[in-house]
Amino acid sequence: MAFSNKDVAFSNISCYPFRMIEFYETTYDLASKKNADMEAILFGQEDCAPSHAYGPTLRPYHLFHFVTRGSGMLRIDGRTFSLASGDVFLIPSEQMSYYEASAADPWSYSWVGLTGLRATQYIRQIIAVAPEQYVLRGLDTKKYAASIHKAATLQGTSAANYFCTKIVLYELFSRFASDLPALSVSGYAPSLAARVKFYLDAKYTEKLRIDALAERFGVHPNHLSRAFQEAYHVSPKRYLQTLKLEKAAQMLSATDSPVALIAESLGFEDQHVFSKAFKKHRGISPMDYRKHIRQKE
Repeated sequence: MAFSNKDVAFSNISCYPFRMIEFYETTYDLASKKNADMEAILFGQEDCAPSHAYGPTLRPYHLFHFVTRGSGMLRIDGRTFSLASGDVFLIPSEQMSYYEASAADPWSYSWVGLTGLRATQYIRQIIAVAPEQYVLRGLDTKKYAASIHKAATLQGTSAANYFCTKIVLYELFSRFASDLPALSVSGYAPSLAARVKFYLDAKYTEKLRIDALAERFGVHPNHLSRAFQEAYHVSPKRYLQTLKLEKAAQMLSATDSPVALIAESLGFEDQHVFSKAFKKHRGISPMDYRKHIRQKE
C-alpha cells in the first residue's frame, strides 16, 4: 500500500486552526530499510491544537521532533521534559513515549522518522552527547523545519521523491554535525594508518611517493611508514605495489588491453618496470599469465 502526502486543516471548538502535512517514503519495506545504512520513513509538520497529545505509544523507527513555536511536554523513560521553540526531542525506536501540546501556547513542530544501521549508531551518539539525553536545546529549529518541509510536501512514490528524501535526511544530519561538534560519522577518530590506507586504496593508480604522502598528512616519512607497518604488518610502499599488481592481474585476465596500456593506467614508469615487478609478484610474466588464465577458461 502506498501512502501519499496528507494535508489536513482542522479547527477545534475554540476555533483554533491547525494544519498537518505528512509524507511516508515507501520505496522499500521496513525490514529492508532497517538493514540499510540510513533510510527515511516519514516527514511531517503540524500546528497543534491546544492540549493535542500523542501516545503513550512506541514505534518501530526513530523519531525527531523540532519545535518551532509554542510549548509542550514530553514523557519518556520515566522522565518529563518541558519543551519550547528551539528544542528538539528524540524518541528512539521501540521506546514508549507520550507528548502533549501546551493548552495556553500549543506548539508547532516538524518531525522526521528514520531507521537503518547507521541511523541507530548516530542516534546513540546524539543521546550520549546530549546533556538531557532525549532533548537538545537552543537549536535553530526553523532551519531544520525548512529542510523537512521539502520532503513533507512530496506527493506519491517515485525515484525522484526517494532521492529527495535521502537528500533531506543527510541535510538534517549535516546540520546536526555542525550543531553537535562531538558527533562523529564513525564513532571514533581514524588513525593515521587508516587514513593513509584509505588514500592508497583510492589513489593506487597514481604515481605516489612516500615522502609526498607524508607531507600530505603532515608527518615525517619514517613516522608514516612505521605507523602503517604496525597497523597492517606491511610497508605502505609494498601495500601500494601489491594493490597495483593485483589490479593488473584482474585486467590481464578480464580484458584484451595491451600490457603497455595496463602498465600506464596503473602508474608504472614503463612496461619493462611493470613486467619485472609483475613477474616478481606472480612468478610469471604478464603475457604468460594472460595465456595461462585463458587456457584455464
